[in-house]
Formats: sequence, C-alpha cells, structure tokens
Amino acid sequence: MRILLLAGAVALACTSAPSAGQIRLPPVKDWYGSTIPGDASALVDKDGKPIDLTNPLPVTGRQELVTLATANTAAPAATLYGGSYILNQACSGYGSVTLRYRSPDGATMLPLIAKSASDSGGGSTIQFGSTQVVDVALSGTTGCNVTLSRVP
Repeated sequence: MRILLLAGAVALACTSAPSAGQIRLPPVKDWYGSTIPGDASALVDKDGKPIDLTNPLPVTGRQELVTLATANTAAPAATLYGGSYILNQACSGYGSVTLRYRSPDGATMLPLIAKSASDSGGGSTIQFGSTQVVDVALSGTTGCNVTLSRVP
C-alpha cells in the first residue's frame, strides 16, 4: 500500500512544475538501509540529464513531418519512423500524385496510393512499418506540395 502511495506521489510530482506549497516527498530507505532524498533521481533522459521536477519525462509521442515534394519538385526518398501518418497534398494543377514505398527487394518503388484531386477531409491516413522508405511521383501536376505527418 505504501509503495502504491509513493508511486502515485512520484507520478504527480513529475507531471507538473513545482509551485509554492507543493508537497515534497520525504526521504526513503533503499534495500540496503541507505537514506535517499525524496527528490533524488537515478533516472536520466536521452540527453543524460536527471529526470526530476524541473526535467520531467515527455508525455507525447514522437512527432515527424516528412516533406515529399515542394513547389512541384519531388524530394529524395525518406525513411519513416513508423506508425500512422496523414498524407496531405496541395497542387495548383492536378495530374497524378502517387505515394510509393520501397519493396522488399530494396530497389523497386511500388505505388501505394494515387491522388488526382485535393483531399476534402484533411488528408488520407496510412499505416507504415518501422523504417519504411517512401517517396512521391508527380505526373502532370503544377505547384504541388506533398507531406506525410506522423500521428503521435
């Protein structure tokens, strides 16, 4: 029961910045009988900074925006983090915008979805595996911009 209360107090302490009158955790004893201050942290983030009240853990997912075409010029193939993405394209003149993915042979780019008009519902949702390589092929378009945005 005490462990659950302590875990809840630690979670609350790490989710907000310290404010006047905030309750600090009391010192605790570890397995070896040593006293550990209530605000001590043995965990570090990816940059090596200790996780504490001034540097809490992140609470959002990894964000990613991949630009596949700008001003009707296709960008080189991009490697994705993986997960759910939203494909958005906007062109001043439409022909065909084709999102392609790299096949298992490692060389061939296969068509996944083709668009010949703008999206009216805010884009098309597509699922990708980790480290999937994608690009876009433009045909008969003018002023085209194409992006993939990862849904956190």
